[in-house]
Amino acid sequence: MKRILIALSFILSLTMVSAQPKNAADALKAVGKAEAAAADAKKAAKPATWISLAKAYIEAYDQPSRNILTGTPQQEVKLFLKEQQIFSTTEKKGAEATYTVDSYADKDLYYNDGGILEFFLVTKPAVEGDLLGKAIDALGKAKEVDPKDSKGKDILAMMEDIHGKLSNEALSEYLAGNFEKASGLFKKAAECAANPILGRVDSTNTYYTALVSNMAGNKDQAIEFYKKCLDMGYYQNGFAYANLAETYRTMGDKDACKAVLEEGFVKFPENSNILIGLINQYMDNNDDTGKLFELMHAAQALDPNNASLFYVEGNVYKQLNDFENAAKLYQKASEIDPNYVFGPLGLGVLYYDQAIELQNKASEELDDNKYFALVKEMDDTLEKAIDPFEKAFARTNDKEIQGAVAEYLKNIYFRLREKNPEYEALSKKYDAIVKGEN
Repeated sequence: MKRILIALSFILSLTMVSAQPKNAADALKAVGKAEAAAADAKKAAKPATWISLAKAYIEAYDQPSRNILTGTPQQEVKLFLKEQQIFSTTEKKGAEATYTVDSYADKDLYYNDGGILEFFLVTKPAVEGDLLGKAIDALGKAKEVDPKDSKGKDILAMMEDIHGKLSNEALSEYLAGNFEKASGLFKKAAECAANPILGRVDSTNTYYTALVSNMAGNKDQAIEFYKKCLDMGYYQNGFAYANLAETYRTMGDKDACKAVLEEGFVKFPENSNILIGLINQYMDNNDDTGKLFELMHAAQALDPNNASLFYVEGNVYKQLNDFENAAKLYQKASEIDPNYVFGPLGLGVLYYDQAIELQNKASEELDDNKYFALVKEMDDTLEKAIDPFEKAFARTNDKEIQGAVAEYLKNIYFRLREKNPEYEALSKKYDAIVKGEN
């Protein structure tokens, strides 16, 4: 799930840098002093008092990791923290990678395989309690006693800082594999954004709350937040529908699963997760697949020049082992849009997969005549795949697609090299492309 890291890593640049307390004792003292001021009725009437309290909470939150920057090499971090003892160095498997973890008295620092600090977790806060939650409450009080909004900009900036810290901590807990903690923090980050001080929808953290709640086994919360994503129109190209449906499926709610998939398919007919989910639903429950084709034909009627809709229908027929109709639909997609790469690509893969099945059958055949007949049929089917694969290669500049097609053509031409004197040279041509030599 690298997309979480990609989507949220930018938040690191949004966090504020402040003059943090030098040690936990100073942080505790500062918090105590600020809380005492807020308890004074006269001082509590001033927004500055509550802003100071929020600042004390935020600085206490930051104190264990003060001035530590992700992206820093391990040796530089060790040099910077030379007065702090490393109690242990271990290898820990996280959600997406294995990390080298240096454990200090109050924090764990996670280094990637390149020796770069990727994230950290505070294990012993300077002051106990939900410091960022208390800071949010303090800023709410500051707003309340500031009818003229004289401190509005300061309050807003501090709330943005808190939102970034919550998002970063959620990301760190996720990367460490602590899904339950991470989902709770993603939720807090989304709620922070929705606070009247910021007053905005945080679709990203809402989505990740759902995604990671599911990983943590909290299905009810996952469903709640996927539904919120759909309500706010944050579909993630249909994956919000697909993931919600899968959650329902794992909970045994087949009707809800199918309803979500059908709704998602109307909006995102090209999403393969939705399509495969629908096919499985219909087949597993012995339902009439005609409903699925009705949905596809309705989409095609609304957008008859969309070649991808016919390609999708071809995929359905392929899943149902109706290869004849699958081939027709792939060809139709190519006819509708001669530049659409997936039409010929789908046809080529269809023939290639059929050839592999024939090869498997041949390998199990003991009768020589039947064996050679299957081998001939396999070679003929492979040769049928050449033209669509060549068309697919010519229709795209996408290096990843070209590389995949080149792999297919390299194998086909090599297999059939004795059938045509040109095939061996073509096999070498595509082999060079696969290796990046051409």
